[in-house]
Amino acid sequence: MDSLLGARQPPVQGRHVDKLDVLPDEELKRQDEAYLTKHKLDALFGEILQGLVQEMPSDPVQFIIDSVQYGAEQAKQDPETSLPLHRKAKLLDLFRVIDKQNTGRISFRSMQMYANRYGGQTLGAEELSSIFRDFKPASDNLVTQDEFLVFFSRVSRTITNEQFETMVKEMLT
Repeated sequence: MDSLLGARQPPVQGRHVDKLDVLPDEELKRQDEAYLTKHKLDALFGEILQGLVQEMPSDPVQFIIDSVQYGAEQAKQDPETSLPLHRKAKLLDLFRVIDKQNTGRISFRSMQMYANRYGGQTLGAEELSSIFRDFKPASDNLVTQDEFLVFFSRVSRTITNEQFETMVKEMLT
């Protein structure tokens, strides 16, 4: 569990399970409810659980993280790519930047022009060609929005939201 949440944190002020005060169950329940209500955690957890049951996302842990960071609506995951909606929107913005002619498809030439402008220092011709093939363009050798999103859904599956935001920001500036 520590690996999912990062390094173990020191104990927080509160009740220690091994040193519980002798309080009636009703008093403990009242204290717990007061704490949850004070910090609006009851509503937050309720909304997250409701979203999990309604959406049944393919990546429930990412859904929970995104619900806390961006809200339940932006945490919803696209059924085709499993991308959270907040990531999908940013990737579509990036696609539109590369698709200068607004055709809904990206050619290798468009990728070259984009890379020369934004990533020319770090991407050689062979690397760019390899990346373009990884998009798995159709027989017309053009990458559609859907292929672009599927590619980035695979690429971004293992990175945090912060890393994703940094990646997209670097690709747009």
